[in-house]
Amino acid sequence: MIKLFKIILISTTALILVTCSTRTPCATNVPKQKFRRTAQQQVAFEIDTLLNNAPTDMGWWGVKVQYANTGEVVYERNSSKMFMPASNTKMYTTAAALCLLGPQYRYETDFVTNGSINNGVLNGDLIIKGSGDPTWFKRSYDDNFDSVMVRFVDSIKVQGITEIKGDIIGDDNVFDDVLLGAGWMWDDEHDYASAQLSGLSFNENYIDYKLIPSDVGKPVIVEPLLKTSYINLHNNLTTVDGKPEKKWRRGRDRETNNVWLEGDYDINNGEKETDITIHNPTLFTVHVLKEYLIDSGINVNGNPIDGDDLSDSINYEQTEKLFTYISHPMSVIISQVNQPSQNFIAETLQKTLGKEFGEEGSSKEGLKVQMGLYDSLGMDTENLYLRDGSGLSRYNLISPNNSVSLLQTMWDHEYRSYYIESFPLAGVVGTIDARMIGTIAEGNVRAKTGTMTNVSSLSGYTWTQSGVPIIFSVMVNNYIIPTSKVRKYQDQIAVILSDME
Repeated sequence: MIKLFKIILISTTALILVTCSTRTPCATNVPKQKFRRTAQQQVAFEIDTLLNNAPTDMGWWGVKVQYANTGEVVYERNSSKMFMPASNTKMYTTAAALCLLGPQYRYETDFVTNGSINNGVLNGDLIIKGSGDPTWFKRSYDDNFDSVMVRFVDSIKVQGITEIKGDIIGDDNVFDDVLLGAGWMWDDEHDYASAQLSGLSFNENYIDYKLIPSDVGKPVIVEPLLKTSYINLHNNLTTVDGKPEKKWRRGRDRETNNVWLEGDYDINNGEKETDITIHNPTLFTVHVLKEYLIDSGINVNGNPIDGDDLSDSINYEQTEKLFTYISHPMSVIISQVNQPSQNFIAETLQKTLGKEFGEEGSSKEGLKVQMGLYDSLGMDTENLYLRDGSGLSRYNLISPNNSVSLLQTMWDHEYRSYYIESFPLAGVVGTIDARMIGTIAEGNVRAKTGTMTNVSSLSGYTWTQSGVPIIFSVMVNNYIIPTSKVRKYQDQIAVILSDME
């Protein structure tokens, strides 16, 4: 009886289950729903996924993205953390120079004399009163090394001068005498990126050299692209065929102009260009000018002299102006900083801010002026720590929040177009001319790079597919993989933002 009851109970339960699982005539067939993200959520998801899989376990990523027109944050990761920015620092320096000096500001350098001109002879000294103009270089003159000096020589000839009895004197006192930035690496002094700073400079204070391999076992031909006797060159480079036993290198003895190249140079490398800085930019400038004057047929009896070596200071009330040389406008100069990421000009701009608005032409005073400007513009300056104008110093510390605040401030500024157009353009010009090619970001992303050992930054502007402007800052520190791999992830973030609807 009990067994029969169990059988009936099991059968009844099975019937109930079948009945409950059977679709009734009044049931609605609801299609499977998919989770839909907003454009911002999709971007955040894609960037998170990208960075979560980035091979930079030992490093730090800092990212902030926001809409330029509204300030609405799209994505952030470690946005308040402090990072070494490298050349992202130049965004700050050029913004301050543009806002305070204005896009039409020009450096004016006076060429004067303490003598008189009689029958073509200048009986006295030719004096250059430095203004800090950093543009006396080929990049400002159709990539021609000779252009600026030829202009000076022609302007002197216009005065009817055929001979100079006195000296060629350079006055750099518009700036202080601190030659390098705070925290710069001592072993990089010979490299063009660490060129010395001065109130009177030429050729960005370095010389390019062309290395031309000769026959195997013979010295490599070292050809300076700027012809001058200012440098004492010691060439111990040897041409070899195949892998060198001794890697070639170059340098300059500290506080001298003794330049050396040594080691083995593989003939299969072909011709190559390298660079080496000079010591004492002021003396370098007047030395080269004297050489150009002599080459043009103007006899110079005196010597090139750094004005700091004179026993008495120059009394300009007792001089006569010969001519004034005027630079390109600031709107052009900031492009010459940001697009190639030029350290020397950036540092000069910072000292110029100190000279024009502070107590002296120094980096220290320039930084005070910059910080005052940022505060007056309502920028996020909390924990903003700047020590130089170029970003070469590893003492600089900023956050993505700081940089996005700067970029937002300049987006809202009346000089917005000058500022943004000074930035490199992806796949087109500047330090990102070979990046993001073939992507939606090509020709669309305007961004400033920053690169040092274990440091890489990319910050700037891009536009969505519907033309909405986006501000972003991507900073990476303390990674040990090749920087080229880090840049690929930075570029992918720029592509993701450019691909937004």
